[in-house]
Amino acid sequence: MIDFFRRLFGKTAPPALTQPVMSDMTTAVPAPAPAKIPTAQTIEKPAGVWSPDKNFNELYVKWLLSEHLGASSPYVEKTILSGLEKLRQSDLAASQLLPRVPTVLLQVLKSLRDSNVSANDLAQQISKDVSLVAELLHEVNGAYYSPINRVTSLDSAIQLLGFNGLRMLIARTAFRPIIQTQSGQLAKELAPVIWEHSEKTSLACQLLAQKTQLDSFHAFLAGLLQNVGLMIAFRLVDRTGVTEKLPMSDSFQAAFFKQALLLTLHVGKQWEFPEKVLLAIAKKHSDIEQSSELAVCLQQADQLARLRLLVNHGVMTETDAVGLLPRGSDLLACFHQLNKAQA
Repeated sequence: MIDFFRRLFGKTAPPALTQPVMSDMTTAVPAPAPAKIPTAQTIEKPAGVWSPDKNFNELYVKWLLSEHLGASSPYVEKTILSGLEKLRQSDLAASQLLPRVPTVLLQVLKSLRDSNVSANDLAQQISKDVSLVAELLHEVNGAYYSPINRVTSLDSAIQLLGFNGLRMLIARTAFRPIIQTQSGQLAKELAPVIWEHSEKTSLACQLLAQKTQLDSFHAFLAGLLQNVGLMIAFRLVDRTGVTEKLPMSDSFQAAFFKQALLLTLHVGKQWEFPEKVLLAIAKKHSDIEQSSELAVCLQQADQLARLRLLVNHGVMTETDAVGLLPRGSDLLACFHQLNKAQA
């Protein structure tokens, strides 16, 4: 997995892709930054930053977890939190909790760093993985790209996606089994929602980053990575065998989500993610004035994804959701865009 992300973060773009890369669309728990997270220059509070009230976050958490909460139990709580702490001190990179990346993805990433690579070369490699072919064609024929004629060839799909589009597609394809491969009851029931939130957050983060001249690929990765620790934590609860529900006490939930955040950062460090991405995740719940620009972008994207899920799952109406966002803002445009892509 480490080698995969080393290749993923390569900065050399292949000029042999002759067509230009298509541009993209023109109750959180406070957690302190862990040790050794890099520092960054703080920013002034940007105009137009959306700050939904506490009731919004409480509504989301209640919807997400209400059917998965059980009675408080000191024994259960201690067992889970102790297990999470031990897990955070372990070598997660070699853990069975994190599936391996398919060999084909590694080969494609290596080729993307080759200045002489052609669309035909990439097509030959991608064609070896049926699921990756299906994912690529689904992507370019979706509402986000909206081609006039349906794209059926890999060469055309690769040209349409471009270098950054391919990197984002491969990153999402690599992350999916990490989130979706579940066996226990709690993780299995929550995995689809967590993955839906991850995808929509990554897309929203990418789109908002483009509006503020941030690195859109780093923003995309931050959105994908932020929930990895949470899914590992749910999986560990299942493996303890002491409960099928999360204890409902507020103190346990605060500690549980803090441990999930620290697990995410632990995984990100082991996978050698860019420091800016880890900083954004660590600072996402900080005051705006203490956050990096990417952290603010991630926080806004996370809230937009939550809002989109509440509407899509019938908890809120579209009208009510739109009423929470500034009129004519990039946030409103991004919120509508979240239903057009990655469907």
